[in-house]
Amino acid sequence: MFEKSPNLAYTTVFPRRVTSARMAQTALSLVGGEGESVLLGGFGGASVLLDFDREIVGCLTVKISCDAPAHIRINYDEEAELAERNDPLACSWYKLVYDEYDLEPGTHTIVSRGRRGFRFINLTAESEEDVTVHSVSAENGNHPVTQRGLFRCSDDRLNRIWDISAATAKACMQSFYEDGVKRDGLLWIGDYRVTFLSSYYLTGDAALARRSLLYIRDSQYECGALPACSARGGAEQHGPDAAISYMPNIPGDGQNKWCILNYMCDYILAIEEYVRLTGDNSILPEIMPSAVSAAKFLLTLIDLDTPGKWYIDDYLSKRDSYGLNYTILTDCTMNPKNCFSSKGGLLLQYLSSLKVLALLADKVSDFASAAWARDIESRLEAHIDEHYYNTQRGQYLDQKRQKFCDISQYTTPYAILAGKDDEIGMQRMMRSVMPALGFAMAWRIEATFMKGFIREGLRDISSAWGKMLDADSRTCWERLDVPEMNATHYYDATGSFCHGWTSSPAWQLPAWIVGIRPEADGFRKITIAPKLDLLDFAEATVPTKDGDITARVEREGKNYVLYLSLPASVEECTVVWDEDHALTVKGNEKYTLRSDEA
Repeated sequence: MFEKSPNLAYTTVFPRRVTSARMAQTALSLVGGEGESVLLGGFGGASVLLDFDREIVGCLTVKISCDAPAHIRINYDEEAELAERNDPLACSWYKLVYDEYDLEPGTHTIVSRGRRGFRFINLTAESEEDVTVHSVSAENGNHPVTQRGLFRCSDDRLNRIWDISAATAKACMQSFYEDGVKRDGLLWIGDYRVTFLSSYYLTGDAALARRSLLYIRDSQYECGALPACSARGGAEQHGPDAAISYMPNIPGDGQNKWCILNYMCDYILAIEEYVRLTGDNSILPEIMPSAVSAAKFLLTLIDLDTPGKWYIDDYLSKRDSYGLNYTILTDCTMNPKNCFSSKGGLLLQYLSSLKVLALLADKVSDFASAAWARDIESRLEAHIDEHYYNTQRGQYLDQKRQKFCDISQYTTPYAILAGKDDEIGMQRMMRSVMPALGFAMAWRIEATFMKGFIREGLRDISSAWGKMLDADSRTCWERLDVPEMNATHYYDATGSFCHGWTSSPAWQLPAWIVGIRPEADGFRKITIAPKLDLLDFAEATVPTKDGDITARVEREGKNYVLYLSLPASVEECTVVWDEDHALTVKGNEKYTLRSDEA
């Protein structure tokens, strides 16, 4: 039986529409909780498919009565076709989610047997007599926080993409940051990083991120390795009698001992992002030892003195040494030719993580760790430039001596994010079709915006996330495969249709189009660098721990007009436009940003 989590706040939600029905009378009465429906008996099963028009994370309650024995089955899913499916999946680790009840004559209140993540439910009744459904409602649970962030612009498609991105991030804010609420219900490091950035721009909440980072810390092995998900640290809710009972043998060794190496880099980078956005430096003494340990573990897999040689090349022996059953270089490939094998991409991420590790160590006066990180950073950068950079082509590589035509789209984004220049790679990436959508796409978009390719970044967002809008989705999917880029429908029985790692437009649109970004911990110092491109206006509200920042930018001929409201905690605000124009402002005023100003 479902039990409410003490960590979450719940609201009651009713169905919004009837998607289909079979031998059901007055089914529309169930919409909005207004009335009752009759599922006719004697027809081998009557049913009604209900759409809640949003992601529900919680339980379903159905009040029902029958005059003869009745068998009730309720299917749950984020996709209507899957909610109507009754045949089992050929999958060892995930089962379609449903509850069954055998009822005696009388009136009953039935409740989901565990936590469910869904948008659609298919209620089927088999009985020789009519079955009356008096009401259907759901209890939706989320981390108790108020959404304060907002983004709006003159392009309604972008507005609706922001809406589904925001809805996705909020739904994944549970007792910890979950990757996909329908399915895994686990805390994966790479998913956490994207979802935190999105959710902070929505809510300004630090508590859930702090809790999640400590779960990640507590999952660490003595050797310094971090499993890709943090179940062994306490971030799980699985088992035959637990909230999630439909994922056999998960979490097990396949999750607890699966180390995705670039996720360890994401962990270090996520700590810096947490401190920069929230201003909470108090976490650093608790978490820095694990960050340093993870960075040092990664160094055991890379031989900086022997070009191209990695211990991880023989990862079966490494697996035997540490008891880790999988060690994969990169997750969610963006090019099938380089699946899980972009050494250059990983090294560039490692370079980024060493840069921020040194800065974090300085904050806690761990000067030995800061010196170590800077030393390895310098050696690693020289190693990358010598062995993973093609001087003739002017582009970073996945592998040493790699053919130019086979370079994946990992290396360029991670080179840009590491502060490297990869102009040829950027030009090549901007001309390419956007590859498979996953968490790595957030970093492609981030690098695109960072290098000033605003139109191309908005193009990619409108194309990929727009496919979800075209499919009438209310949340962001786990992936959009390349062959389906021209499709308006995504169907995968084991897929997640509400996945935090694809929620990045929720933060990237306000951060890059309106341009609101922190320059000092807790948004004490900020930059506002609007880049409207072809938009007529854009407006965003970004929450901080001390109040909300609201900025609206409108085009006025060749100039911008900026309306700005700042909380008193912002000590310095610099407005930047047209790349080389800057103005220090105090806020709560209207400013004209002239393109011809010096």
